[in-house]
Amino acid sequence: MSGSPLVVIGHPRPSAAGPLRDALGRLGVRRITVVDGHELADCLTAAAADVPHLLLLHAGLPGFGPDLLVGLRAEPHLRDVPILVLGRFAGGHHRRELMEAGASDLLARPLTLAELSARLSVHLERHRLGRSLQEVIRSLQTYHHGAMQRMALAREMQLGLLPDATMCGQLEERYGVMLDSHFESSSELGGDLWGARPLDDRRFGLFLCDFTGHGVAAALNTFRLHALLARTDLPADDPAETLAALNALLVGLLPEAQFAAMIYAVVDVAADRLVYATAGAPKPLIRHADGRMEVGPSCGLPLGVANGARYRNHCLDFPPGTTLLLFSDALYEARGWDGEMFGYGGVTELVRGLGDFAAGRPLNQLLDRYFTTMPRLLADDLTLVWISRTGRPPSGPD
Repeated sequence: MSGSPLVVIGHPRPSAAGPLRDALGRLGVRRITVVDGHELADCLTAAAADVPHLLLLHAGLPGFGPDLLVGLRAEPHLRDVPILVLGRFAGGHHRRELMEAGASDLLARPLTLAELSARLSVHLERHRLGRSLQEVIRSLQTYHHGAMQRMALAREMQLGLLPDATMCGQLEERYGVMLDSHFESSSELGGDLWGARPLDDRRFGLFLCDFTGHGVAAALNTFRLHALLARTDLPADDPAETLAALNALLVGLLPEAQFAAMIYAVVDVAADRLVYATAGAPKPLIRHADGRMEVGPSCGLPLGVANGARYRNHCLDFPPGTTLLLFSDALYEARGWDGEMFGYGGVTELVRGLGDFAAGRPLNQLLDRYFTTMPRLLADDLTLVWISRTGRPPSGPD
């Protein structure tokens, strides 16, 4: 279709439409089709493939009236096309009928060429701007659709970094634990990542990392960390040294003002202990078999802040019947409907109030209780990892 606007003139005597042609020509219109009343319907039906920018109809056309305008507006390709009616109008009632039936403007004769040109110019420009806006909207819709598809693919890839049910089941059977988790990002993509991997027959490593921000930039950092954790030269059995090694790598990789809070732990089911180190991460929470709650210490700079940062190992008893809860800061930093921060006290009471959960998977219950007092619309990504010692592993050491 040509870029020049198309104007269709409906006139009872096409040969007398010269002044209208001249006025349109002075406005830069080069594609003008003049038809009489008999040709109008066929012309507008064919125009579905080349929608006119404007219809200029003479009120003297055979069969012209409100019904004709209603019929034109019923055609999908003519719904938004300006329809100008040129003629003499009996009175206000007649004008109102035509406008209600679909006319965009009425050009009452007698009409000077200067006024005709001005009125035509206004409607042509308005329609041109409207079509340009529609093109922009279509372009934005296409871009948005593509962006959403790419975002969905990226989210699927990010979720693929997390341990799946098969891996969790293997860890549970090998080490005599119950492992449960929850991952919920505040946007399509998040900056949280957790994972676990065997070290030997009695120990496995466990981590939870929370990068600053959320969205694409934070998600890219989770892929960076996942790649670094796959390196075989990391001292994976020493949490403090593992964090120090990751920090040295991330200082050179992370963009300015981006960093990560992380806890890395080693669960030793033979020694009944948990050894961990933190880098600006929330404190781990332990519930002992007798119901006693213990909040472990946390210290150390977040990863990626300063080269040469050092970290310290902490040791907690972790015998059968004990439960460990790791969580990102969204859990305790969130504010309830009353504006108060949930805090470590809220998390501790939340776990304490779950009762006997040795045989079940309590995270759903915990989150149901949590969101009775906290807004569901999260301001940050939320990740929880729950590990309970259910007993000695079937093939583990005595």
